[in-house]
Amino acid sequence: MTKLPFPANATYFSVAQVCELMGVCAKTVLRRIASGELPATKFGRDWRIARSDLRAYLAARGNQFVAHVL
Repeated sequence: MTKLPFPANATYFSVAQVCELMGVCAKTVLRRIASGELPATKFGRDWRIARSDLRAYLAARGNQFVAHVL
């Protein structure tokens, strides 16, 4: 089984964790956040993505495997 880049009980993910999970760079994730395509919340200087928002985003884009893991 593949080791996931986040704890099993995580409610929010960092940009770095989302990058590793999706296999894209941080600029891509930040661009999607800025465009409103990927819902996120700013905690201090860092962005956090809710597990439920990430699951919905991935499912809508057709990535059922990753959405199912979340």
